[in-house]
Amino acid sequence: LKVNATVTVLDLSCNKIDDLSAQHIAEAIKVNETVTKLNLDFNSIGDVGAQHIAEALATNATLTSLNMLNSWLTEEGARALVAVAESKPNQIKSPCGIASNMIIVQEYGLGPADAVLFAFELRVNATITEL
Repeated sequence: LKVNATVTVLDLSCNKIDDLSAQHIAEAIKVNETVTKLNLDFNSIGDVGAQHIAEALATNATLTSLNMLNSWLTEEGARALVAVAESKPNQIKSPCGIASNMIIVQEYGLGPADAVLFAFELRVNATITEL
């Protein structure tokens, strides 16, 4: 990923990615210039991994969509991600990976951290018309 110039969507959902693996992904995302969507939902990423991802988002200039729903985050980890997204309002459009105008919440099994991410999504995503 550090040197890849063709991948724009990276879906690593459901891969048992933990904090250490998230750190390695974050190191690549810091310098990657092509990935616009990163899906890390349904993994074992906790607050430490979320902090690594947040630090990478702070320096990355191309990522517009990140999905970390249904991970092992607490509200603290979710807030770290939201803080970076709030600091880049013209870049990060979706912290939940929402790509349509409808969200079917029952499919997600939301926890408290997911609710923090969804709350931000609802504030910034002007395309959502149906919940």
